[in-house]
Amino acid sequence: DDRGKVLIVGGGIANFTDVAATFKGLILAIRSFADEIRSNGIKIYVRRAGPNYQEGLRMMKQLAVELALPIKVWGPETDAVACVPLALGLAEEDS
Repeated sequence: DDRGKVLIVGGGIANFTDVAATFKGLILAIRSFADEIRSNGIKIYVRRAGPNYQEGLRMMKQLAVELALPIKVWGPETDAVACVPLALGLAEEDS
């Protein structure tokens, strides 16, 4: 399939989960597999909210720049499932 693959990381508002803390593990995995992510054309879509979500999203945005990976990030201002049609190519992103 020429469209490539997508990884969607999503969640609602976590009442007790520190989003930044859980993203540390995700970031470690993305760092470890950055070359494979690039070579397989994988695009990453992240939508998260909850305690410390701002820091978690900041970390993901920084990772995207640092590793030059296609990572799109949204917080609670965006509906929890809004990134799905974007990821699947069923909708275009607002510029």
